[in-house]
Amino acid sequence: MTSECIEYESTASYAEIAERISQSNRIVVTTHRKPDGDAMGSVVALYRALLGIGKEVEVVLMGPVEHGLKLIVEDVPFRLVEESGLPENDADLIIVADTGAWSQLEAISDWLKTNKDKVVGLDHHANGDNVAEMRIVDVTAAACTQVVMLLCDELGVPLGKGKGSVAEAIFIGLGTDTGWFRFSNADARCFADVSRLLECGIDRYSIYRALEETAQPARLSLLERMLASIEYAGPVAIMSLRGADFRESNGSSTDIVGLVNTPLVLEHIQASILLTDSDPTVTKISFRSKPAMPDQPDSLIDVNELARKFGGGGHIHAAGARVFSPLEDVKSQLLDLIEKM
Repeated sequence: MTSECIEYESTASYAEIAERISQSNRIVVTTHRKPDGDAMGSVVALYRALLGIGKEVEVVLMGPVEHGLKLIVEDVPFRLVEESGLPENDADLIIVADTGAWSQLEAISDWLKTNKDKVVGLDHHANGDNVAEMRIVDVTAAACTQVVMLLCDELGVPLGKGKGSVAEAIFIGLGTDTGWFRFSNADARCFADVSRLLECGIDRYSIYRALEETAQPARLSLLERMLASIEYAGPVAIMSLRGADFRESNGSSTDIVGLVNTPLVLEHIQASILLTDSDPTVTKISFRSKPAMPDQPDSLIDVNELARKFGGGGHIHAAGARVFSPLEDVKSQLLDLIEKM
């Protein structure tokens, strides 16, 4: 939960972050738990870029990690905290990418606090905590990988060519965080950056296929169960997946990535919410929304504001939260909030 009352904004320039990097030899890069495409793209781009300028780099992740992401970044070794614990050697610098929220860093929060003077942050979310006193927060960026790209430019690091390049990792973040360039955050800056990345010879279809067309059969079983649970509260679709659904389908949380978007194909649905309790002690909420309907600005549903009611956050059109309450209680609270909108 975001608990610190701070103004979450940039406190450093790209030049200052680049100087910290130049003064460091051993660098750890990390991101929020259960990394999505932008989180993974950010840490992998940093890994490849920093390795290219002679730094000793280690990627530390909190799982689970999606099957498709493992396929696309198979050349990058990473330490999974749940399996290997935290790094044993002292780092000169720790870079936290794509988050500034303690609620998304619980498994490594004590370690980060112990090494607070070594932590820098790169983010594009509007809300966060004082995880990194030295940070860049660019809320105009469609993806955190755009922040990483500007840092690479400041460092003078080339984006490389083709598979295994820095450019490929940056494209992963931009593609996934914009819904493959369908969402409203895919602005002129986004397309200008994508044009530059395509000039680096990346294979955009191979990237898309690895991330979007390598699902396991459990995904369709969970989709069927999710849609069977759908309830409509005005312009909002609410769905649930329970622990039994995951067990009976032999699926996991990595099999449902993106499924929350499904009801948004309906004309009058402005927001979609998925609640899951694969861990019976925690209810996870995924929020998605569409831009306002033409000529109806009041139809916009800011799901970041909804998520903040539950201690979470994100963006206007995509957010999430974790609540230590039973799913039915959380659902009841959601319905009350939606009724009052």
